[in-house]
Amino acid sequence: MSAPRVIAELVVTGIRVLGKATAAAGSQAVKNFKHKPEGVQDSGPVGAGSSKNKITSQLNMSLDEAHLILNVKKDEPLDVIQKNYDRIFAANGPPTVKPETHTTPAAAKKAPSSRTPLHSHYLQSKVFRALERIKAERITEVEPLSTETSPTSPLSAEAKPTIETSNPISQEATKTVKEGETVAPPPPPGST
Repeated sequence: MSAPRVIAELVVTGIRVLGKATAAAGSQAVKNFKHKPEGVQDSGPVGAGSSKNKITSQLNMSLDEAHLILNVKKDEPLDVIQKNYDRIFAANGPPTVKPETHTTPAAAKKAPSSRTPLHSHYLQSKVFRALERIKAERITEVEPLSTETSPTSPLSAEAKPTIETSNPISQEATKTVKEGETVAPPPPPGST
């Protein structure tokens, strides 16, 4: 046999082996994807099925992640969660500026200049979304109770809880604005 023919046969054989291995790995991956382990309640994609999955996909945050962000346990009352939210939201907000600082150009030159941001809008939005997620979960836990009760029971439609947020930005955003009218931005949290 000649050397080029041996090399060609080795290449062809190698390609066949590699093709079979790739096909076998692909079919095994499909089997693994379709397999549902015993004892697992829902291994489907997020957003399919239960109302909890729908809430998670709508708010893009799981309930566990929301509890971690607000540093609360799952069984904590809503007032404790609200206190943690207020504390973390204010800690990541812009600092209040004292009017007496930097009143003259000379004082501004003496003040140390720092380029690091003193607040994080991203963290504030994450904290707000975490509170929103927990409140949405609490409402879905209450709704099945209210649908099972009769209209004369104490848990009727007027007793349903409403989500109230302490976010001034969302309160300002819900106001209707006429065309051509300008709206001043809301004051920072804690300034009123």
